[in-house]
Amino acid sequence: MFELEIARRHITSDPKMVLFSVLAVALAIAVIVVMMGINEGYRSDLVVSLVENSPHLTISPKEDEDYITLYRSLSAILGSYPQVEAVSPRMLGKAGAKHRDKVRAASIIGALPEAEDPLLNVQQDMVSGRYLDLTFRKRGAVLGDKLAEELELSMGETFSLYRQNQSITLEVVGLIRTGTGADQSTVYLPLETAQELMDQQDVVSEVAARLNDIDAAPMIASDLNSRFSYRAESWQERNRDVLQIFDTQDVVLIIFYSLIFVIALFGVANTMIMAVTRRTKEIGILMAIGACRQSIINIYLLESMILGPPAALLGSALAYAAAKLIEAYPISLPSEVYMVSHLTVEITSQSFILAVGFALVVNLLAGIYPALKASRLDPVEAIGE
Repeated sequence: MFELEIARRHITSDPKMVLFSVLAVALAIAVIVVMMGINEGYRSDLVVSLVENSPHLTISPKEDEDYITLYRSLSAILGSYPQVEAVSPRMLGKAGAKHRDKVRAASIIGALPEAEDPLLNVQQDMVSGRYLDLTFRKRGAVLGDKLAEELELSMGETFSLYRQNQSITLEVVGLIRTGTGADQSTVYLPLETAQELMDQQDVVSEVAARLNDIDAAPMIASDLNSRFSYRAESWQERNRDVLQIFDTQDVVLIIFYSLIFVIALFGVANTMIMAVTRRTKEIGILMAIGACRQSIINIYLLESMILGPPAALLGSALAYAAAKLIEAYPISLPSEVYMVSHLTVEITSQSFILAVGFALVVNLLAGIYPALKASRLDPVEAIGE
């Protein structure tokens, strides 16, 4: 097949054209693969944060009530579902935390430690102390590490919580770090202590559950809503606005990828057109000795396609190197805004498969116009130039 041999000779005789074509596609591939990896990493981290740092299902008070009185019965009913691993009645509220001259807003979570720990794996996120110590430390508290830092609090020190006309003095028995914005406000208390601060007796704000199958949450919530007048809500429903961001992200990324594709396409096409212009006389000679127009088209299409695999390989290597660089030097993110603490890149095998497909398609499309341009040259005029 003489077309392939001529295409190979063109490539080996013009290293500058090869370099520019390969780099144009390789850089486009690297950008797209890294962006896909960042998007996939953020998506995974955000879902993990939503699933691991909040209940999978919650039951809230009836529409005309502020608290749940029959929480023990509800806990038993919720725990009867086979998908439910842990159930924890919780007292939630806002308060002011004060230590010396420092005052910060606090989000109170009052719970039974032996029930709350399996719900959210609280101890796993502890950086100091033991969460289960709250079982027998009624005037103890576990604080988010950033809140403790802002209040200039250390382990064993005391601080005060204020809510309306109620105030209590507590001792810091532990610090927790979840890597989310909650670390700036969370204060874990024993359930009885939280009820005392809220000036309520034997009631809770919600009953929360952890599931062994997170996708079963909507089904269980729907079943509970059909049986009781309490409000059952799955983690998917509770975070609907956050999850909808992914749909918007996908549209933006498709537009971004399309622009990168077009830029790479024009870059390669421009290089190939310049190559055709420089070889006008050669094309004329080939046509004069019997090469048909289809053969001329095949030569330049083959030349363009041959550059695809090296571009895909180089682009994938650049993307992998960029991912490893980001992994080695993590980029911190404001967790209160993005709900994750750092940027991660999660590159999958599908990303590299896409890189190869991208390179081949770009080079094929970029070679069509130059190939047609070359095949339409008049042999006599081409030789005379």
